[in-house]
Amino acid sequence: MKLTPRFFELPPLLLAGMREPLNEQSAQTIPLLWQKFSPYIGNIPHQLGNRVAYGLCVRSSESSNGSYYYMAACEVGEFTDLPAGLSPLIVPTHKYAVFRHDGHVARIKETIDVVFDQWLPISGFTHSSESIHFFERYGEDYNPETEVGGMEIWLPVT
Repeated sequence: MKLTPRFFELPPLLLAGMREPLNEQSAQTIPLLWQKFSPYIGNIPHQLGNRVAYGLCVRSSESSNGSYYYMAACEVGEFTDLPAGLSPLIVPTHKYAVFRHDGHVARIKETIDVVFDQWLPISGFTHSSESIHFFERYGEDYNPETEVGGMEIWLPVT
């Protein structure tokens, strides 16, 4: 699989969503997290866009051991009036290498592995993961019923 990224400077992004610790059960818990979160998509106060969603791998600030959590989220214009089950997150301004994922969402890990194991080592870029390790963006053309279309991997780089 050969991937060619586009590069994008992302301004701060305000997200509201649900999170789960990343661990050895994540292959099972992440789909369950999306099932719990999906009714919120299009129904969050101050949400920007009706169908765009994000899946983020975030370094936990509560832990000193470098642990991560996964967050299913949508962009919002502000954090007021968030439903009780949702947490806020600010993704800081950064430069990203953006990779399109073609195919079913169940195979997105293959694209992530190619980005980290093949593209990054020879790219001349450095992975910059102060808080955001990487994130998935599910665009307007992502179909949640077929789980295909409009998926991208956003990797912070310097």
